[in-house]
Order: sequence, then C-alpha cells, then structure tokens
Amino acid sequence: LSEPKEKSIISEDFTIEGLVNSAGEVELGGSIKGPVNVRSLIVKEKGSVIGEVNAETVEIAGYCDGKVSARNVIINGTGEMKGDIEYTELLRTEDGATVDGYVKKVPLVSIENKVTSFLNTSKEPRREKQKKIFE
Repeated sequence: LSEPKEKSIISEDFTIEGLVNSAGEVELGGSIKGPVNVRSLIVKEKGSVIGEVNAETVEIAGYCDGKVSARNVIINGTGEMKGDIEYTELLRTEDGATVDGYVKKVPLVSIENKVTSFLNTSKEPRREKQKKIFE
C-alpha cells in the first residue's frame, strides 16, 4: 500500500514569495514567486507560478513562467506556460493551451534526481546541522 498523499491548498488571495517544498500535492489558486519542489502541483485557472518547478506531476490551468521539470506535464485549455519543459513520460496540451518555450523529453534519472533529492531531505530531521551550531 502506498502512503496517503497530503494535499496543501493555496487559495486565490494567498501569495508566497520564496522557496516552496512539499512531499505531497499542492493545489495552487494563488501565486508563488520562487522555486517550487513538490510531488504534485496543480495550478488552477487563477493560480500562477513564477519560478522553476520540479515535480513528479504538473498540471497547469493557470499561468506558469519558468522551467518545469516533471515526469508528467499537463497544460489545460486555460493554461499558459512560458518557459522550457522537461518531461520523462507524458506531455499533454489541451486545445487552447499556450506554450512558449522549448520542450524536451529527458531520461527519467535526470528528473528523479531533482525530485527525490529534496523529498528525502525534507522528511529527515536536521539535527546534525543544529548540533554544530550549538557546540
């Protein structure tokens, strides 16, 4: 059995500036300005990301400006993507989707390294660094 995936919802009136990390799914109705490292990102129609995105799955119904690296990338009919896309398994653009950038299918290893490196470290307590500070 797989672990249940946690879901974070960022509403339309919410803006985040800076690095966003999540081992679960993020549903974005608001905006993020900065790099995003998550297991799954859903950018809703009024949502926007300005920054690099690394994830297993990215679905864009809103706006994304930055490089996207993911196993699966879906750009819905209302989605607008400005930036390069690297994917390993699935790229789907629906009628009406806007894509302005280079698209490249890459080996799975290059995407997995980006995604799993932060997922593994985000679950581990960071005691080693804390000990060094206090010693």
